Amino acid sequence: MERLFLTIPNASHEAAYTNLMDRWEKLESTISPSLLSRYSDKEKRTVPYATWLQWCEDDRATGSALATHVPCTLYFLMNGTNEILGSIVLNHAATHRGHLHAGIAPWHRAKGLGTAMLKLALEKCRQRNLLQVEIVPYKNNVGAIKTILNNGGKLVEEFYENGLWSQRYRIDL
Repeated sequence: MERLFLTIPNASHEAAYTNLMDRWEKLESTISPSLLSRYSDKEKRTVPYATWLQWCEDDRATGSALATHVPCTLYFLMNGTNEILGSIVLNHAATHRGHLHAGIAPWHRAKGLGTAMLKLALEKCRQRNLLQVEIVPYKNNVGAIKTILNNGGKLVEEFYENGLWSQRYRIDL
């Protein structure tokens, strides 16, 4: 498999991010994880990269703009040619929806990249001294569930919320 790595977004990623979002937004109306989206529901507009980048920095420090108020770090999954393949968000503390939220660009799905990205993110979790990680996909998200299981996830519970079934998985680190 090609060289993959996680990195925190910075100003040098603007062109790669713009290319990713221009293509992804044409294919799907929902971007996952939602923090990756450049569209602001609050402002009802697409924000410039510099604004989005500042939001990411604020999220890492305070999480004050988030519904959970839990700080989090968004990482890009990148390859050796500095293409952004997807992204994963690590909540610095557990939330009702878990520690990690991820998404692979639609044209890169079903290639094992989600499994590789989660493996890299679990190392970031270990560096934060987390002993276990919870991930909460929707029950119908077969790809996410396969990715979690491939990384040692164990089903803890199922619950119904907002008209959808979710499953909580735990990975012991």
